[in-house]
Amino acid sequence: MRNETTRKAKPTKDASGSQNSLAQWLRLQRSLAEKNGIALVTFGRDSLMVGRVENDNSICRAMRESPQHARLCEEDCSNAYNQAVKSGRTVEYRCHAGLNCFAIPVSIEKRQLVILGGRAFTSSADYNEFLRRFRYLSSVESGECLKSIRFVNARELRDSAQLVASSAEYHFQTAPAQAGNAAQPARAEEAEAPRELLDAHLKIISLGDQLEIQKKSIAHMREFFRSIAPLLDSQRLYTSLLAKMSDMAKSERVSLMVFNPTSGELAVEAALPEIASPIRVRLGEGIAGLVLESGSPMIVRDVDSDPRVPAERPGKYRTRSFISYPLVLGHRKVGVLNLSDKADGTPYESEDLDFLELMAPQIALIIERTEWHRKAEQFQRMSLTDPLTGLPNRRYFEERLFEEVERSKRHGTALSFMIIDVDRFKSYNDIYGHTEADGVLVKTSQLLRRSVRAIDMTARFAGDEFCIVLPETKLAAAGRIAERLRKSVNQTEFRSETNESMGRVTISIGVSSFSPSRQSPLSIIETADRALYKAKTRGRNCVAIYEDDAGTG
Repeated sequence: MRNETTRKAKPTKDASGSQNSLAQWLRLQRSLAEKNGIALVTFGRDSLMVGRVENDNSICRAMRESPQHARLCEEDCSNAYNQAVKSGRTVEYRCHAGLNCFAIPVSIEKRQLVILGGRAFTSSADYNEFLRRFRYLSSVESGECLKSIRFVNARELRDSAQLVASSAEYHFQTAPAQAGNAAQPARAEEAEAPRELLDAHLKIISLGDQLEIQKKSIAHMREFFRSIAPLLDSQRLYTSLLAKMSDMAKSERVSLMVFNPTSGELAVEAALPEIASPIRVRLGEGIAGLVLESGSPMIVRDVDSDPRVPAERPGKYRTRSFISYPLVLGHRKVGVLNLSDKADGTPYESEDLDFLELMAPQIALIIERTEWHRKAEQFQRMSLTDPLTGLPNRRYFEERLFEEVERSKRHGTALSFMIIDVDRFKSYNDIYGHTEADGVLVKTSQLLRRSVRAIDMTARFAGDEFCIVLPETKLAAAGRIAERLRKSVNQTEFRSETNESMGRVTISIGVSSFSPSRQSPLSIIETADRALYKAKTRGRNCVAIYEDDAGTG
């Protein structure tokens, strides 16, 4: 609206009752804005502001202060004003910044007013789109304009609009009679509001009380977010976050899966109750992987009748309903929040999704910041990915192997490891040149990555060597996997960029595992390297397994 922070409607020669009624309305408007957690402002003729903006939004303030966007703000609000006056009913609209608003026309003694309200995001998608479109603004980069933004789901915003409209209608219909000459009381039928209007007003007041309870709950959650934000210990932070979500959502089981863009995997970082064995899924696989890939939440009321849920489901869950919710920031995939076993035994409904819709942006932001803090020291100025093959590099692999060894120690699970060497790789350089030889490494890496499970990690170890970490895999099974990899590479014909046949490529593999005598990453790597050397001495193109009782036999 035009310069809404400075220009206000001038007093007119309306009756004193009209002015008193407006003053009373502005006090009521302030109460309604605070009670419903939305912005409210009233405009008179020529779209001039009456009073002030109540519960204003920091994004709106930033936009009005921007020469580039102030004009767009004025056009949005002016158009809404005109549409509301022309239609004579509440108009819902979305401004150019993606905030959802409403315009309510009211009149008093032939004076036309319009109440503009809302100025809130109704979905995390709208918020993410705002961040994407306006990230160039200095107030967005600094976070200044994000200090007092509002998140209200669409249904709550409509309920708030209905509450404001009914309150305004009731106020301005009864105010003239109340403001009249006390010595000349109005007729009973004029002084008494229509019974239907009174009933509707009482109903809306009751609804407003319910909304206030919801707003307070959300306010408590946001205060909790602020309290845990400084924590750098990711495990403590995630556990605290899940405990609060469990309490707020009345869910007995909650889990948080964080996405690793390097490996393309989702891994459970925290769960209540705790999960004994690690769980990982690749993007697009399983319910969580599909939810994050699509960006759409999944709410299941009954797993037995929902075709989206696989037939196999562990029996440890008490109820048949769950929610899997994607956490994203703009186009960045952050993770998935899972809720199950609602405390009262009832299935999850759309109201539960509405709650998560409001909380998701803050949760995603906290997770992203936490993950950056956790990896900052390890990976500062360091690429996590090998630029040639696209595989994780050696530094990342060593960190992952350390994590897997520690997990095996805690949970007593199996862990195997293999080093893979491309046989006589120097000859490819000599015959075909470095570019074509690099192509051999790229294609070999692709074959290896495609041939292992989602929870396994393939990395470039050094030069023409690769390695694979195999969680929850015993040594014998790892040997069979290694043989399958060897055959897959050997049976594939490699061709140059000019489509010239480069013949068959062979690989040698050394396999080792976590065991009572090998409980450190270094010992596992060294024994796998010894097994690889044994495979080379046997003539290459074979697999050698390191076993304690038989050396490298």
